[in-house]
Amino acid sequence: MSRLTLSQLSAFMKLAETSSFKDAATQLGVSQPALSRTIQHIETRVGVRLFDRDTRTVTLTPAGERLRPSAARLLEDYETVFRELREFVEGREGIIRIATLPSVASAVLPGAIQRFQPKFPGVRIEIWEDVGEQVHNVVREGTADFAIAPPPDLAGDLRYQELLKDSIVLACRQDDPLAAIAEHNWSSFEGCRLVTMSPETGLRKMVESGLAQSGVVVERMFNCSAATTVGALVNAGQGITALTRLTMAQIASPSLVWRPLVDPALARSIGVVRHKARSLSPAAQAFTREVEQQARVLRMGDLAPSALDLVQSA
Repeated sequence: MSRLTLSQLSAFMKLAETSSFKDAATQLGVSQPALSRTIQHIETRVGVRLFDRDTRTVTLTPAGERLRPSAARLLEDYETVFRELREFVEGREGIIRIATLPSVASAVLPGAIQRFQPKFPGVRIEIWEDVGEQVHNVVREGTADFAIAPPPDLAGDLRYQELLKDSIVLACRQDDPLAAIAEHNWSSFEGCRLVTMSPETGLRKMVESGLAQSGVVVERMFNCSAATTVGALVNAGQGITALTRLTMAQIASPSLVWRPLVDPALARSIGVVRHKARSLSPAAQAFTREVEQQARVLRMGDLAPSALDLVQSA
């Protein structure tokens, strides 16, 4: 027994549905003789009569009745496969897996997701948060489609597109005398207790660079993995800290303030990290455009204070 083509299955199903060569041929857009030949070819290939015909009626034989549900299922599966593929190609379904730093996630992703989801309700977004090189590693391994993070080693297998600069600032309690000064250089940390992020974070490395360039000696405290812990310790009077503006937005503590740091003024670059050898899905490409839009909003400072405290208190 030979297998039937999809067009032959479609012809069989249309004739079974209409019980009329004339009506079936019209709906299929072929001539009656052409449809008749197709049905004859089908019956020859399967080796059994599928329709009983007389001058007035066309009915399914027992073999035709047996074939009908299977043919319907095959045609439905075929349509489903290509409908799902079409939805994927159009970015209307799928999963987007994003790796990022917690501070970046809280500032960039909510606004981007808010604009993206009404346009692509069938797409699920998964967020993977970590610090340091591990954010790059999950893109390298294929666990994440892309990352929103500082730049990787561009000599490797990743590529980078910058979105914004995230300045390092001095952060302290509102009642700290340092809060009364509008701008600081790194000497403001001299002799202070500095609540720090853990050494494997890129932020810690940048803070150490600023201290070294300024020749400042500080007492380093705690080595925290989470910025929220740093904020809580500063709030508890355990010292001051150096964080970034996005990290301060993540902490979102009304009792903490930040002041710019200069001489040197340092900032980390934040952008989209992708694998050089892997294409993004259409949905992921659409989402990166929303991320770029959100980065423009951040650069312009067009955010409510609860989302990003860009306005310094007096």
